[in-house]
Amino acid sequence: MEKILNAEPRTETGKGAAGRLRRAGRIPAVVYGHEAPHALSVEAREFHKEFHTVSESTLIKLKFPDGEREVLIKDYSEDIRTGDILHIDFYEVEKGRKVHTRIALELVGSPVGVREGGVLEHSLYEVDIECLPKDLPEHMTVDVSGLSTGESLHISDITPPAGVEILNDPDQTIASVAIPRAAIEEEEEEEEAAEPTVIGEEASEEE
Repeated sequence: MEKILNAEPRTETGKGAAGRLRRAGRIPAVVYGHEAPHALSVEAREFHKEFHTVSESTLIKLKFPDGEREVLIKDYSEDIRTGDILHIDFYEVEKGRKVHTRIALELVGSPVGVREGGVLEHSLYEVDIECLPKDLPEHMTVDVSGLSTGESLHISDITPPAGVEILNDPDQTIASVAIPRAAIEEEEEEEEAAEPTVIGEEASEEE
């Protein structure tokens, strides 16, 4: 789903100008792409209202007084104390031309192995993809309900949405169901207790 942000071009750059924008409730930004970088700003309140989390996979329509641009968020800087976004780098997309970005993987379902006492381990949270802007999904759901204890789900096991190509290694693990550590330790203790004692070795230890 495409989001819309109102944007204003900015002619002043540098730390001083950026500071003045932030005090006025705006976020300085730059659009990169097939043309020269374009400096702009967006309203901080509007941005935070639209984006509870910053995602590289959300298609955004920047509306300027004289036109529009479709972009993705490629990078941003954040104040670690307040959580405020200090600067945003957008990347302009072209209709009909594929984009390379990352999208989140969301696990769904209750694995068979977890119901049997196993532990679900989520190993991969994002994947690199390539697709046309019109086919860009915000995230990809992965069904893990069929995983039994000791089994893993890999990139090669999932089918991406139509028009989307996953660029990760097919053997990369997304999730697995592991045996609980407590059960492993209990099994090891039982094996140790069941090991026969060799008389010769016992005598050597006593000496």
